[in-house]
Amino acid sequence: MRYVIVIVIIACFLIWDGLYNGGRYIDMGVRGMNDVVRMVTG
Repeated sequence: MRYVIVIVIIACFLIWDGLYNGGRYIDMGVRGMNDVVRMVTG
């Protein structure tokens, strides 16, 4: 049950970010992940 709650919270955040912020936080998160992957893979 707690996994369902976590998934719902993440989905609500993504919807909120997409509607009200134009995906700004999602974009920042993707860029951060890309930086981490570049550092790990060299």
